[in-house]
Amino acid sequence: MNVKQIQQEDLSLYGLFSLFISNWLTLVVSGFSFAIIALLWAINQPNIYKAETLLMPTADEQSGLGGLAGNFGGLAAMAGVNLPESGSNNTKLALELIQSQSFLGEFIEEYDLKVLLMAAKDWDMEANKIILNEKVFNTASNIWVRKVSAPRKATPSLQETAKVLSQLIAVEQDPKSKFVKISIEFYSPHIAAKWTRNLVALLNMKIRQMDRNEATESIEYLKKIASESYVHELKRVFSSLMEEQLKSSMLAEVRKDYVFKVVDPAVAPELKSKPSRAIIIIIAGFLGGIVGLIIILFRSGKQSHAAKQ
Repeated sequence: MNVKQIQQEDLSLYGLFSLFISNWLTLVVSGFSFAIIALLWAINQPNIYKAETLLMPTADEQSGLGGLAGNFGGLAAMAGVNLPESGSNNTKLALELIQSQSFLGEFIEEYDLKVLLMAAKDWDMEANKIILNEKVFNTASNIWVRKVSAPRKATPSLQETAKVLSQLIAVEQDPKSKFVKISIEFYSPHIAAKWTRNLVALLNMKIRQMDRNEATESIEYLKKIASESYVHELKRVFSSLMEEQLKSSMLAEVRKDYVFKVVDPAVAPELKSKPSRAIIIIIAGFLGGIVGLIIILFRSGKQSHAAKQ
């Protein structure tokens, strides 16, 4: 690049700078216009609150199942008996289950959440009451009135509602400590906290019930094959398997925090999590400034073209 090119480039940059300075009003008006529009939009957006709970996966307290699986796991599999899952496997199951449509659907039905999930639009802080969208759900007649396209119906399906709920739930697990954090966002901080606590409780109950049913079926089957066996050593093995299944069943009956132990329970947050109105306004003002620059350049180019003609 020679001296002449450098001078031309400096002159060009100086020209652009002078052009923007001389048209500062356009930049200001464009930036403020976008910021004001963003402000009006942000003010009308409802506050969203996030309730969080910290959970510790319960240790494998199932009385030596690891050693039993090593000694008799192959024989148990041949006999058609599944030894109870370890704590780590139950944790993995829980993390997958909490994102499954079937579990979320069960949660929605258990606590009758369809109206709140599909028709809520805001929260009255003073009355501590959810405000429903009357165009979606008519509270006077207690019927769904929303207008949707087929195959959707006025009354939301469980599949549609579960999808909405899944978007409100966030699950994180620390790779080192293995602690799990579950959070739910909603218009009401009190409802968000209640749902978070209920979700953990139902998750523990669901997997506890699954393990209990599996243990009961295994015990009945072991009793049957033990009574039919004439080999003393096999009877001893089946007896050991039965004993561990009984311990597993008892553990499922008495332990409330079956998969997750609550370290920090969910409470109603005092502050909203979103929207961040200040950031929205700043970004909108910045975008408005960019639009202003484009307008100035377009106008300048048009004037230059007209002058050449």
